[in-house]
Amino acid sequence: MRWEEAKALPGAYRLTAHLHKVPLALASNSLREYIDAKISHHKGWKECFLAILGSDQVKSGKPAPD
Repeated sequence: MRWEEAKALPGAYRLTAHLHKVPLALASNSLREYIDAKISHHKGWKECFLAILGSDQVKSGKPAPD
């Protein structure tokens, strides 16, 4: 997959490092397995989030999130 080649946006690593003490959650319209695959290629990102939620984990996705 191309996720291995995807680079973080400028400042993304700095922002996650700066917010390391702030409770963060990640919600996406992607399937949870895709989210995990995407962030697993960025060191420390999975550990930044207390909760990670994909579209397959909610009853109604966009435009009517739960």
